[in-house]
Amino acid sequence: MRSLYVAAGLALCSANALAADFGVGVSARSDDGFLYVPIDVSKTFRIEPSFRYGTTELSYTQDGEVDGQDSETFEIGVGVFGVKQVTEAAHIYYGGRLAYVDTESTVTQPTSFGEVIRSESTQDGYRIGPTLGFEYIFGGHFSVGGEASYTFLKLEGESTASIGDFSASTVETEQESNGTQTRLIFRYMF
Repeated sequence: MRSLYVAAGLALCSANALAADFGVGVSARSDDGFLYVPIDVSKTFRIEPSFRYGTTELSYTQDGEVDGQDSETFEIGVGVFGVKQVTEAAHIYYGGRLAYVDTESTVTQPTSFGEVIRSESTQDGYRIGPTLGFEYIFGGHFSVGGEASYTFLKLEGESTASIGDFSASTVETEQESNGTQTRLIFRYMF
């Protein structure tokens, strides 16, 4: 009897997965972008995994010496939203996003006595925040929308600094920030 319940549960889950609408989306910001995989489980419920990978290189010259900073960020998350149809083509959605964030950075800076200070930092943690958005659907598959969120970011890790060939010192680091974010999002549902 137990295997009958398991089989029935799996059949119900797979029927809902097959009935879901899948898509792909990208966000546009001046300095960053996300890749989204929207999954409309029903007309009123959406799950949206998201991915982001970014690198930054900065170099500048000070007193004839070249200083530099390189950073790399990876973020993977999921959004869970209720969806409300306002008109046939306009929807609003509300819920929240949760993401795992991993970042690494390296800073090099020459000193006045000819050595180079090298600082390396690795941190990981999470980003969480309530989100409100809207979208307007064109042709049944393509949508353009925007969203606003208030996010809280918490990262922990360590930073290592060394001067020339001298041994490195390591300190524990922690970073917390919060604030609003807005995005323009383009989605295509298959």
